[in-house]
Amino acid sequence: MTNSSIIVRHRNIFLWLFISACLIKVSSSTEKASRTNVVLVGATGNLAQKYLWKSLFNLYKSINQSEEKYQLKFYGAARNPAHEGDKLLDQILGNIFQFDKSGEDEKVQKFLSNCQYVQLKSEKDYANLCKKINQEAMKESILEYGRIFYLSVPPFAYSRIASYISNHCRPDQESKTWIRVVFEKPFGQDLQTSKDLTNELQRYFDEHQIYLVDHYLGKVGVDQVLQFRMENLPLYEPLWNRDYISRIEIVMKEEENCAERTEFYNSYGVIRDVMQNHLTEILALVCMELPGHQMAYNPSDLLQLKADLLEKVKNLGPDNVIVGQYKDYISHLRQDFKDITKRSNASTFAAVLLQVDNSRWRDVPIIMVAGKELTERTAYVRVVFKDGLYCLNNEVNCPTAEVIFNIQGGSLGISAEVTSKLLPRPILRPDWYSTNPTINSGDSLGVRISDYYVRSPKINPDAYTVVVDAVFKGRQDMFISTKNLILSWTLWTPLVHHADVIIPRLYDKEDNSQTLRFIFHKDQIAFADRFTYDCKNRVKNLYSKDGNHPFDIINQGFRNQTLIRGSPDAVIDNLVNDILLSATVAIRNRNVFHVAFPGGSTPIPLFQKLASLGSRISWSKWHIWIVDERCVPVLDSRSNFKSLHDHLLRYIDVPYYNIHPAIANQHTGFCDSSYYEQEIRSVMNESIFDYIVLGVGSDGHIASLFPGFLHTIEANNFVALVKKDYADSARITMTFSLLNKARTISALILGKRKQVIVSAIKSGIIDIHRYPVTGIKISDDRFKWFIDYVALP
Repeated sequence: MTNSSIIVRHRNIFLWLFISACLIKVSSSTEKASRTNVVLVGATGNLAQKYLWKSLFNLYKSINQSEEKYQLKFYGAARNPAHEGDKLLDQILGNIFQFDKSGEDEKVQKFLSNCQYVQLKSEKDYANLCKKINQEAMKESILEYGRIFYLSVPPFAYSRIASYISNHCRPDQESKTWIRVVFEKPFGQDLQTSKDLTNELQRYFDEHQIYLVDHYLGKVGVDQVLQFRMENLPLYEPLWNRDYISRIEIVMKEEENCAERTEFYNSYGVIRDVMQNHLTEILALVCMELPGHQMAYNPSDLLQLKADLLEKVKNLGPDNVIVGQYKDYISHLRQDFKDITKRSNASTFAAVLLQVDNSRWRDVPIIMVAGKELTERTAYVRVVFKDGLYCLNNEVNCPTAEVIFNIQGGSLGISAEVTSKLLPRPILRPDWYSTNPTINSGDSLGVRISDYYVRSPKINPDAYTVVVDAVFKGRQDMFISTKNLILSWTLWTPLVHHADVIIPRLYDKEDNSQTLRFIFHKDQIAFADRFTYDCKNRVKNLYSKDGNHPFDIINQGFRNQTLIRGSPDAVIDNLVNDILLSATVAIRNRNVFHVAFPGGSTPIPLFQKLASLGSRISWSKWHIWIVDERCVPVLDSRSNFKSLHDHLLRYIDVPYYNIHPAIANQHTGFCDSSYYEQEIRSVMNESIFDYIVLGVGSDGHIASLFPGFLHTIEANNFVALVKKDYADSARITMTFSLLNKARTISALILGKRKQVIVSAIKSGIIDIHRYPVTGIKISDDRFKWFIDYVALP
């Protein structure tokens, strides 16, 4: 090849490069700018003022605004007319963005110039807004990259607004513009309401367009859980299972109370407020299987792994939960509602015992704790490992093999990863401190910090900044899928319905460490008032002094029927809860609750427990009856009614006409079985009691149905007059004909002297003349035995 040909070739190459560069420059200069429109519905509300506008500003800053090709435009929407809304939004934004930092003022002004108010009240308003968005894009030759509708409004408005957006604000199908609609919790109150909500949303949008917010997923302290597991996979994955871990604690405590929020808490309570959502999401991150590709996983993979975990959590029931209510809650409730008669059983504290039924976690107890009006604000996850370390001097701070994820607050005051030096040293992320300079070497989280590796993030963005950024980037793994929402409510619904009718334990802010301490065993949890307790760990699996756990609920545990056994207090507490649950169901279904109580000394602790609940129960729909009575005046010390009155009726606000003494003349003690039977038939529909409590005598008698005297009772009568012997007064009693019609019967047996009768009947023998209690013939699921430990042989 000649020199001239080489020169010509080089000239052609340079000419081609020059022309290409010019074409690229022309193409770049003519390329349309792109814009994402963000519509914040509820822009003047509390959430928007506290978090969302700042988060939108942070999103604006994170995008390179100097590049004219890319834009963000913000519409602050509310129901106010434009002339009111403009002023209100200007005032709100002015209060939010008061920066003294160098360089921030110019950024704020640019951000505010891209914000404008719009009224969104009717369907026409939505149509006009989206028509305007389309027209502006055409006029300015801008390509619309995406649309975000962030709904910071009450859930009852979701369906209506979703229909407006779907009808008028969907981008043209031929364009590549995406749309994302963001919803804030609560997402229903139980399984049915959550299904109703998701069905409505899915009428209008596909799954990839629906973003259900749990802002806890935006917290660095929560994100660290999955990051720790994935980055330390070789070190900790072999240990992250039932063979090495003894328990998991997921705790969220708050100092603030519910004042000015009781309207919400009355409907939701602490379990719906934080456990069904925030703490369940954390549970999934701690316990789920890890994505196969580690850091390069698809968001849908993570959501499916969460779903797989939720499907393996064992069903929750009454023996998995304890609840409390801070003592000033009713006072705050009455102030908020301006009603001095207002009552509520809303729980402001709960502890729940869960278990995951899979090969990784089977039999590992997982304890969730959450509450208001407690002594500190903190949230953390504690993964406690099995260890054989023995401290020779029984030190208080004997090191424990554990990993603690401090999400917020507490004695550390920051998000941190705290790992025992008994465990492998975790990998240090480049954006985290190995030890934070703000952490001293003293005690924190109940442990000696010098015994732990402590890591904390250098940068800790607020949760909503992370949430808004994730919406913009389409990271659905940072949100709740509709499938996982339904799975979560499937798990929690039976428990919240039970908790709604439990009378919560009262506690003081300053003295709750004693009142709220609890113990657990297998799959049951209970308050630990009368049980030994070791304070080395925050939660410990303990037994009572006699080696028995606080209570058991055993299906087919006694005579093929349900047995609730435990300490006397635990048995009474469980019986009270069972009665209250039946009362709730009866009043909801039939608007009335008929209950019959026995006489004697056995039910006195039951009466006292019910009386202690006082105004916390709405008694107006209760009708209270006596199972049996002696024919003596009501002021006579032998009167069953007097015992009922002295230990219960005098303390509660039950209407006088809802109380039904058994004797015809209360002053003389005159008895007439036909009088009491007639009252039962006239007052009660079909003469069916909702709930009957029976005491069982040491000879096996119930009511005044004694061994050897049943032949004196006419079979078809509901009430009978009996006389045991000449020394005893006559008695009036309900008969088997009436008792066996009841919806629920519970036999209460307390005390060591009942061991003989319990031993005699436990085999299932039926001999009503010898043991009258065996004459109760209702279906096994309607008959329950409440027996304390000392009465069991």
